[in-house]
Amino acid sequence: MNTKLTNVQGKGPVTKGKSGRFEVSIWHWKKTIPQPEETRDLFAEREVDIERACIRYSRWNRGTRAWDENLIWCDIDDLRSLTQALDGLNFKE
Repeated sequence: MNTKLTNVQGKGPVTKGKSGRFEVSIWHWKKTIPQPEETRDLFAEREVDIERACIRYSRWNRGTRAWDENLIWCDIDDLRSLTQALDGLNFKE
């Protein structure tokens, strides 16, 4: 039994934004889950929507002369929680 992921956009993210060294993108896939062999005639395959956010932090490494990047994949709701956490910080000058 093989599950299959299909990018709804065909290729790439649904949307993305960039500020400084950060880039945030929203991805949307359809996951097709086939039924086991013994129940294939009784039930159709299932299709599930998967939406994820990717946070990318990039910086130029002068020593290696290459880009260092870190990726964090999370649920879109987790991205909203990050925004709320940043809004809750008290920056004092």
